[in-house]
Amino acid sequence: MGIEPTPYIPVKRYLLEIAYDGGNYSGWQIQPHCLAVQQVIQEHLTKLYDKQPIHLIGSSRTDAGVHAQNFAATFLAPEQPAITMERLFKALNRRLPPDIKIHTIREVPLTFHARYDTCGKAYTYVLNFGEDSPFVGRYAWHPWRKQNVDLIRQAATRLTGTHDYSSFVVERKEIDDAVRTIYRIDVEEFGNFCCITFVGNGFLYKMIRCLMGMIEAVGAGVMTPEDVTRILEAKDRTQAPETAPPNGLFLMKVFYDEKERENFKLPGLPFLF
Repeated sequence: MGIEPTPYIPVKRYLLEIAYDGGNYSGWQIQPHCLAVQQVIQEHLTKLYDKQPIHLIGSSRTDAGVHAQNFAATFLAPEQPAITMERLFKALNRRLPPDIKIHTIREVPLTFHARYDTCGKAYTYVLNFGEDSPFVGRYAWHPWRKQNVDLIRQAATRLTGTHDYSSFVVERKEIDDAVRTIYRIDVEEFGNFCCITFVGNGFLYKMIRCLMGMIEAVGAGVMTPEDVTRILEAKDRTQAPETAPPNGLFLMKVFYDEKERENFKLPGLPFLF
């Protein structure tokens, strides 16, 4: 795969790992009449590179209201002005708003592609079993139905593996292939919070939020673990429960190394580190 065209001669490609609070944005990708995370970072990069238009390629998209701890994106850097990675890291973080920060910057080959070179992603969805509040509510779903964590684990087990996830995706007609592999779904409790972490080779549009709607229904006892298998095999979105809200979802990590993917473990509550 060649490199994308630029109005300048590119000399380096940088890979950024980006953390952001998605509550104030329409998602990662630039859209008309909305503010996107991509737009904010690109504008600051363009200013740093003397108004040469810098274009970021993201590893995926995130919906409005969805957060990220380590979203991955790349850009091609021009020869001039020459900005070291250390200077670029400090300058970007000094200029970016408080709800967007760069975690790391590293150089990758010019032919590297943020999306096509991935070998998987990890997402975590946070459920709040305690009292709701305007602050916690920004980063966790507070289901009104009481949840049984053992049932949540049983539902998660039935959703792992390689399947056609047509029952758990929005706008199925726009997707050529709904087969994906979820290597594992970890269910961990941190006080009043339950974190469900999905590690897979890729995820479809709103797939995790659709899966969480299913998991929450099983956790509440209104559907059974057996219903999970039945609905998964039906390949019919209309048979599955409603989509979970975006505010509890975090993109935790984009993997470009299989061993890193296999060894990934959630460090703690996604909104506290």
